[in-house]
Amino acid sequence: MKSNKYIILIAAVAIFASCEGFLSNESPSAMDASTVFSSPINTEQAIFGVYNLMGENNSYRNRIACGFQGLNTDIEYSTKSATTKADDVKLMMYDCGLGNSNVSNANGADIWSYLNTMVERCNNIIEGLETYGNVAKRDTMAEFLGEAYFLRSFAYLEQVKYWGDVPARFVSIAKDEKGVDARKTDRNEVYAQIRIDLKKAAELLPWSDQRTGLSQNNVGRANKAAALALLARVDLMYAGKAVRPTTIEDPTGYSVRYNVEDAGLRQELYQEALEACAEIIKREDYKLADDFAQPFKQICADVTAYKSMEHIWVLPFANGARGQILNYNAPKLSSNAQSNVPGHLPGYAAGGSSNGHICISPVLVYRFDKNDKRQAVTYVTGQWEYDNGSGESSVDSTRIAIFPGTEPNDDKLYQKHNQINSFYCAKYRYEWMANGRSLGSTDDGIDFPVLRYADVLLMFAEASIGGIGGPAEAPANNTGLDPLEQFNKIRKRAGVPDKATLNMQVIMDERAFELCGEYVRKYDLMRWGNLKEKVVAAVDTIRLMARSETRATLNIGDSIYYKYRFDASIGGYVMDSIYGLHPGEIGRPANFDKARGWQVKDLFYSDSKGLVLSENNYPVYVSAEKLESRQYWPIFSTNIASSNGTLWNNYGY
Repeated sequence: MKSNKYIILIAAVAIFASCEGFLSNESPSAMDASTVFSSPINTEQAIFGVYNLMGENNSYRNRIACGFQGLNTDIEYSTKSATTKADDVKLMMYDCGLGNSNVSNANGADIWSYLNTMVERCNNIIEGLETYGNVAKRDTMAEFLGEAYFLRSFAYLEQVKYWGDVPARFVSIAKDEKGVDARKTDRNEVYAQIRIDLKKAAELLPWSDQRTGLSQNNVGRANKAAALALLARVDLMYAGKAVRPTTIEDPTGYSVRYNVEDAGLRQELYQEALEACAEIIKREDYKLADDFAQPFKQICADVTAYKSMEHIWVLPFANGARGQILNYNAPKLSSNAQSNVPGHLPGYAAGGSSNGHICISPVLVYRFDKNDKRQAVTYVTGQWEYDNGSGESSVDSTRIAIFPGTEPNDDKLYQKHNQINSFYCAKYRYEWMANGRSLGSTDDGIDFPVLRYADVLLMFAEASIGGIGGPAEAPANNTGLDPLEQFNKIRKRAGVPDKATLNMQVIMDERAFELCGEYVRKYDLMRWGNLKEKVVAAVDTIRLMARSETRATLNIGDSIYYKYRFDASIGGYVMDSIYGLHPGEIGRPANFDKARGWQVKDLFYSDSKGLVLSENNYPVYVSAEKLESRQYWPIFSTNIASSNGTLWNNYGY
């Protein structure tokens, strides 16, 4: 059971929480700082008040963890790109406006406000503990101080991911002479400080099995490994490239360049990332699951025991009360399935919601090795339907062959085929939910993964060669670990051959196969400086796929072939023996026989949509120029208007 799950619902005692707007130097609590931060119980309540913000409406609960950032890339696509809702389309297609209703709100209920409030709450906790917590002599209070440093670093790294340059406010408003009017700061100042903070967090926080109370062996609470993994992620971003304004004051000029030109500092950053990852690997190498599907099944089944999981840190949401991860990230259920599926998919209740809008790019579909076990976990080729199966065939005798064990007109749960524009990312699935769990609303309470051990192995490999700085700037490897050996652990689990050497292309490709759908790819492409290049190239290939005369040049067929297999654990039929999703799989498979239930469907044409990969049906970005200038969101008009001139936009917004 999730003993920590209530933390997202506690408005906290909410020590030093928001009172006016999103920041205030007035505490709503009757207790003063000396009372709060000399007490472990009260201090943990204050920590819970930070986590609480991630579960608020329009925060991670139903925006940031639900596909409203991190898409579209060369391997992932949001179906909201093709809706009629203007703000959805603009947000997904690199054209976010100054007041996008999905991520901006005049009343402060938006991600800018929540992240800034997280920072302020952490500032107060850090200052309170350093003054009153006696952390040098009290291990529990030292843990809480490390957790506050970690959470503040996480909040700031998220801000840099979304906006680039933001105000650097590493003291509480009460101690800041500028008050709420902190001026926008070059992101390098933020990077430099959160490096310091995460190293402090790693010193103060024990490993998960050594933490105390509710946080022990709890993947939803920060620990030493989480601090080290986040430090490595920060280092790789800082050492990498980014779209940056010509000067921070320049409203229009920008270029893609290194965050720091000093090659020596970049090497130092790679060295730090290498050693941080190595420390995790040496202590916790047991965390790489034998089965690639296991980490995602555990998330959906509500497992939180750190020692049994591959995940290192997740955002914890309350069961059935906060967090819409499956609602947005799982393969879609039709309206019929939503109404009739209770009793089939474990935990899904009538009244649940299924928006399922994150799909895999058709380009990646054909790049998986035939033996890669990750392919069947990463995406599915259909959506859940509940009817008599007439969409598969209108002929009664054919339906008997397709769905053995049911009469022609029996309603049944099954995965109905989709065209290739709607192959849903499938690392989070309704059928993997724990038995007895309820999903009777839009909130399912599934935790949102942030850091996974496999990513640590890949970051270790990347840091070892000096990342995009090139092998000439590779750090000294005194860790005693072979980077190629660590990298190939990922390949072995996937069932594909080892790589003989490491280079950036190999690492970029492996991160695509391993981390697709986990909100990592866009920020990888940004720090490698090739987001525009990769997305444009992917879309060019997709447009070639759209036409039958050019598919031949790509050595791919027009159709998908499959059978159905009844899965008793689900109470429904799943697509099986799938053929046609690898280069060279053209024409019918040798054992194709309609009388034995084999089906064939067009991948690229829909009666209702026509060619599904046309620019109108599969839009990815507005323009190549905006792929560069609109990688970051603007600071929204409502925030600029209330900033007394301390906030402004770059990149021609």
